[in-house]
Amino acid sequence: MNTSFVWLQSYIRVLLIVLSTVVVTSGCASIPPPLPATVVASGVGVGYVMLQSHKRTLKEYWNDSQLDRIITRHINKDAQLKTNGRATIHIKVTVFNGVILLTGEAPTQDKIARVIDIAKSYAKSRQVINRIELAGKSNINSRANDVLITAQVRASLLDSEDIDGHKIKVVTERANVYLMGSVTKKESTFAAQIARSVSGVARVVKVFEYR
Repeated sequence: MNTSFVWLQSYIRVLLIVLSTVVVTSGCASIPPPLPATVVASGVGVGYVMLQSHKRTLKEYWNDSQLDRIITRHINKDAQLKTNGRATIHIKVTVFNGVILLTGEAPTQDKIARVIDIAKSYAKSRQVINRIELAGKSNINSRANDVLITAQVRASLLDSEDIDGHKIKVVTERANVYLMGSVTKKESTFAAQIARSVSGVARVVKVFEYR
């Protein structure tokens, strides 16, 4: 597939997601995020990733999507994660084959621990991987940059002749790129090399299941 064409498709999707996010965060809460994406606080980054195919069966995809939604809803409504009734955290929940990746920011260790406990409390949670940073919430510019990096990494993976990019789920948080999926060791190496080659990527973290 032509690299320019792939990038154009990705760029258009990114623009749509960023625009949707800006509208939602500006107060128009009645506008839902793109389905089947579900995230905490912001659709940036994960929203794009969740719209891709990652070589899961329909049942696996459905189970992951449902688990994502349930955990996300629990986090959003949990009173212990609010200060004076307002959310002080920014958390992304990403699920692949029952493996839960938690990314984002929280101001205290207690809140991070609470998010982890929520994720672990569901029977279908096979494993919880915590990558939440002890920090204040990232701003809209940082999240917009993350979604652009995600699109570029996705486009590069899909355009590669060394790996089937459809196997890889890409999540970006503060320019840190997380790669998820069921791959071989060789495919893992190729995917990480491709992600590292993208401009603006600070770090690549492999969260793969190996087969």
